[in-house]
Amino acid sequence: MNEGKVNIPKFFHELFGTEQKKSDLAIVIFFTVLSGIIVSVVTKDFLMALRWYQNIVLLLLYIDIAGGVIANFTFGTDTYYQTRPLGRWVFIAIHIQPVLCAWVLGGSMALAFSVWGYTIASAIAINLLRTMSFQKSLAGALLTLGLIGIVLISERVENILLIIYMMFMIKVIYSFAVAHHSEKALHG
Repeated sequence: MNEGKVNIPKFFHELFGTEQKKSDLAIVIFFTVLSGIIVSVVTKDFLMALRWYQNIVLLLLYIDIAGGVIANFTFGTDTYYQTRPLGRWVFIAIHIQPVLCAWVLGGSMALAFSVWGYTIASAIAINLLRTMSFQKSLAGALLTLGLIGIVLISERVENILLIIYMMFMIKVIYSFAVAHHSEKALHG
């Protein structure tokens, strides 16, 4: 089956790579919108109590995290970063969303830094082990341990932050740090 591809404008290469299958792009957009609606409905009382600027910052951070969770699994984004080792390290380094969310919402900075630190340390380990056959298994184990940690703090954190923290871990530890497409696929 021949899937149509879309050339991605240079400004969006870090998000989607240089090209994406139309179906993958549609899935990223669909997931981001649908999950955003669901999360907004489930947490509406909390969101309505926020100031307008808090909602805007939270929306932008949510779109980045939710879109990235799925985009990083796609061939276009994954292969873009497979061929740019420095870009991989920059990507990991700039992901500070849990800290920003906690700061904007007045959440626990200690918990936010814990989530961020664990996630970044895990992503660094997985990135260093990109060529190892056990990389996906280790990433799955580290992600699962992190999600268990999120459950353990769930009584001390607002639901919207729990969702964002979980998606952040999935995005950075497994969706991004793991090499999902083989080297052969890059050249084939």
